[in-house]
Amino acid sequence: MTRIALALAATAIVAHAHIETPGSPQQKPIALVGGRIHTVSRGTIESGTVVFDRGKIVAVGADVAIPPDALRIDCRGKDIYPALFAPHTNIGLIEIEAVRATRDVAEVGQFNPNARADVAYNPDSEVIPTVRSNGILLAAVCPDGGLVSGIASVMQLDGWTREDIALRSRAALVVNFPSLATYRAPWIRRSPQEQRRDAERQIEALYDFFRQAQMYARAASAGVTDDKRDIRFEAMRAVFDGTMPVMIRCWEYKQILRAIEFARHFGLRAILVGCSDAWRCLDEIKQSGFPVIVGRVHSLPMRDEEPYDLPYRLPAILDSAGIRFAIGDAGFWQQRNLPFQAGTAAAFGLSHDAALRAVTLSPAEIFGVADRVGSIDVGKDATLIVSRGDVLDALTNRIEYAFVQGRRVSLESKQSRLAEKYRTRYRQPAER
Repeated sequence: MTRIALALAATAIVAHAHIETPGSPQQKPIALVGGRIHTVSRGTIESGTVVFDRGKIVAVGADVAIPPDALRIDCRGKDIYPALFAPHTNIGLIEIEAVRATRDVAEVGQFNPNARADVAYNPDSEVIPTVRSNGILLAAVCPDGGLVSGIASVMQLDGWTREDIALRSRAALVVNFPSLATYRAPWIRRSPQEQRRDAERQIEALYDFFRQAQMYARAASAGVTDDKRDIRFEAMRAVFDGTMPVMIRCWEYKQILRAIEFARHFGLRAILVGCSDAWRCLDEIKQSGFPVIVGRVHSLPMRDEEPYDLPYRLPAILDSAGIRFAIGDAGFWQQRNLPFQAGTAAAFGLSHDAALRAVTLSPAEIFGVADRVGSIDVGKDATLIVSRGDVLDALTNRIEYAFVQGRRVSLESKQSRLAEKYRTRYRQPAER
């Protein structure tokens, strides 16, 4: 081998030396002993033990039998939680926003229901470990763009391929409901009337597309087929037989009401996403029965005249109204702050238990995977985290262990390695 080839090989080894390897399958029982267990579904167990084997939880309680061959992990003084669940993100679909070649989040055109997030998902993204280090091990990964973006997938943030990473590959269809807001500014050339007409045209186009998809689904169910198979409408058949929900992104008051009307018209199992103005139409949302995925809690009010803390209080307002909800965040790398979004909601009126539920069991229920994840119960996946301190508190949250289906997951990331690198500088003796 030439010197150049050797140099290139060495460079390649260095470049890939720190890519986190997915956790190995569980080989023996593991017992998390003596920790405070936040089951979410059944309250908190002080000084309890969680035992899991072959990726499943087999015992939970204050006094449980531990298999003699189990690996014991001392969790005294620590908290054990179910993994946190990001219910609305495009993590794994974007690596660097400014580099087009690393963005695979949107397809060309307005209607792409056949685009699937799990197919485009990049398990080797360097963003994923930075999010995982804060306890987020599950995510509903959503495509973007157009009126119908594609199909969201519930992904585990550890694994080799999409087949073993996807908890539910076809979790929900993603729809961007047209905005009905109008704006005036020197750089906006269209008048408010023109903006409203454009919005109505987009809404009518969305209705037309769903009508065609609904007729296609009915014909296919009746066995009436022809030579023209439409992959877009095939992808939507589960929407009309009620087995797949539809995530409808809507923020403003009028937009939310029209989105509810749209979902009712087609008999959809809707999930309302964003909903900054949900406090203006609580009765309508509650009557619809649709759950809400709250947008970023750490945000400004939509209007200058609104209270500064309205986004912080919105989860508590929904909870008081008896509306099912989960707490989310936008984008991909920002998901690391998900537990602190819930923590802020807890500081502004939401109970701590409800805040924890909003980032664990509630999103699992919304996406139909609560039989697998979301709480610490016997029979569920051993997808857990152990924290030294309150996981919702940015000042005390320190994740020490993470498990996905019993596999111990690395909590290292490029950022943690860089932090350690530059701390080392100050431990070294100063140059003279």
